[in-house]
Amino acid sequence: MNSKLTLSLLFSTALIFNSNAQKGIPGIDYRACSAAEKNNEILENNPDLRLQAEQLHQEALDWTSQHYGEVTVDATGKKTVLYVIPVVWHVLHNNGPENISKATIDSEIAKLNEDYQKLNADMANVHPGFAGIAADVQVEFRLARLDPYGNCTEGITRRVNQITYAMDETAKTIEPSWNVNGRYYLNIWQGSSIASGAGGYAYYPGVVPMNRDGIVLIGGQLGNTVTHEVGHWLNLAHMWGSTNNPGAGQTPDNCTTDDGVADTPNTLGQQGCSSTTQSCGSVDNVQNYMDYNFCDVMFTNGQKSRMHAALNSASDTGKRKTMWSSTNRTNTGTADPYDQNPICTLLSPDFTYNKTKICEGEQVTFNDANTYNGTPTQWDWTFTGGTPNASSVEVPVITYNTAGTYDVTYVPGNAAGWASTVATKTNIITVSSLTAQYTLPYAEDFENTTSFNNDWAIETQSGNGWQNTTNAAYTGTRSGRVNNLSNSVNDVTELISSSYDLSSMTAPKLNWKAAYAKKTTGGNDQLIIKTSIDCGASWQTIAIKSASTMSSAPATDAAFTPSGTSQWKDNTITLSAGLAASNNVKFNFYFKSNGGNNMYIDDINVFGDTPVGINEVKTVNNFSIFPNPTSESAVVTFNLTTEVKTLRITLKDVLGKEVTKIVNGQSFSAGKYNMSIDQGKKLASGLYFVEFNADNKVMVEKLIVK
Repeated sequence: MNSKLTLSLLFSTALIFNSNAQKGIPGIDYRACSAAEKNNEILENNPDLRLQAEQLHQEALDWTSQHYGEVTVDATGKKTVLYVIPVVWHVLHNNGPENISKATIDSEIAKLNEDYQKLNADMANVHPGFAGIAADVQVEFRLARLDPYGNCTEGITRRVNQITYAMDETAKTIEPSWNVNGRYYLNIWQGSSIASGAGGYAYYPGVVPMNRDGIVLIGGQLGNTVTHEVGHWLNLAHMWGSTNNPGAGQTPDNCTTDDGVADTPNTLGQQGCSSTTQSCGSVDNVQNYMDYNFCDVMFTNGQKSRMHAALNSASDTGKRKTMWSSTNRTNTGTADPYDQNPICTLLSPDFTYNKTKICEGEQVTFNDANTYNGTPTQWDWTFTGGTPNASSVEVPVITYNTAGTYDVTYVPGNAAGWASTVATKTNIITVSSLTAQYTLPYAEDFENTTSFNNDWAIETQSGNGWQNTTNAAYTGTRSGRVNNLSNSVNDVTELISSSYDLSSMTAPKLNWKAAYAKKTTGGNDQLIIKTSIDCGASWQTIAIKSASTMSSAPATDAAFTPSGTSQWKDNTITLSAGLAASNNVKFNFYFKSNGGNNMYIDDINVFGDTPVGINEVKTVNNFSIFPNPTSESAVVTFNLTTEVKTLRITLKDVLGKEVTKIVNGQSFSAGKYNMSIDQGKKLASGLYFVEFNADNKVMVEKLIVK
């Protein structure tokens, strides 16, 4: 039997993506399959692969001439399954509807088998003109029951990852192929959407390495889409040829190119189900699974022959022949007798959570991340600091009422018992007080490392992070530094403050000193200033400082260290009215590397229109606490330059709760004073604050008790 086209025509047509409807459930706006463009992109740039594809095409022609129309039956005359293909279904999700159930996947495999064995109920609707060549492909697909390492499995993996919203080849590195250790599977990667906008794509045999071989799908478009993409995987092109542009833009000349299958009529490709449609002088097979219609019900005998040729390739192109071998079926757990519903002891439990930072009284939702070898049916959670502190439901919602940092422990189970290991994650939920730790004004000079460590959180996503250093300072001997010279592009580190009540002053401002030198070869680093009013759960950018605007010293490729105060810049941001009204604000000095030089900051201040600091309150100076840190007692010392009618000095804990009153509203004449902090309270080790209020002029100093 002769083909109607040559492979060079099959693989040479230009590719154009459009949004024509593809296979699936009517009523959904399906987008086209992108298998053609994916395959052509590789074949057109690789002569060796192109030659291999041409050889596979010739094998298909030879196989068809010898086997066209054959139907293998058993001794009783019943049609048999000739090829069993092991399948693994990888679900990449973000705990949304794309995380389809095991029942849905089982149903998809059953539907796939109906379509490939001519058992689909809608076969009764086949056009009379094509009923005689509608094929039972005699292929069966089975979810694997052994993974590549010999473990019991349901043939389903699940991975929580944002790639689900833009599925592409990257998904195959996030959830790796199972084609390892000499075991081979049809890998299906399924997520929420595909980056190109397509409904799915697959590679022809041998076009990509086995760690990329398989099918990519979206969860909202299954059904006949799976059948269509498996057709590509078994070396079928679209009905009009290996392009993605049916109908629109085609000319009558396109009737000389099609899918390389002799019994499928030449067509320009249709998006309609009219039984009388003709585009190339004969009735189109609009019901074919490899067209773009909602009425697809069949493969032809010619397509069956082409798929069988791929499954019997002499060169075992794409391991299609190895895949259905008795050895591979045994190694993948798909040999007879086949276990339809395996119960596997769960391995490698994991869980996810929707928040890491919250305020007191807020909730966190936890999800089982699903072990790859089985489906949990029972759940055992323990939540330190949570309400409730234990749960047995799949998706618990936990309230945290007390500030602190908390652990979570989880173990899933099923009919085989509890998982072999327990998943424990420490310090994953940070709960902040609803009461700000500081009122304004506030100053951080980096000099006291103990209070710095208590007041600031450093989160480094990659590379060298913020550190308290003695390498340089604007005042004193210490500052904050990012040793950025050895960092890579896109390394990120964050310096996150305590919380502040900005409502105590009008027009609050953030001020800091910074030192930075560009490299002579560039490197556009960024310092991004962010704020949060929800205890760090979300951040809003209030300023972006680029390398050029940050630069305070001559460019150098050597490791930059400022030589004096002249190589520092003063920076001030007036905060928005919304922030000014907030009573629980955090600041984030977010540094993003782009291969530049070192960064320093010092003297961070938060103050209002009339900043009140130690050197700015005319009625008081030399306000200090000593010794600090202390293990026994401490003295507050200050000098009043004028009379103070109402003086209050209060000791508070980190939550803003009053511990003791040192001075309670008395009047004081000008002069120098020493006040002992009441040690009768037996202060526990930790951080405290001494609030000094002289006729409503307020300042705060930290006290460390060891």
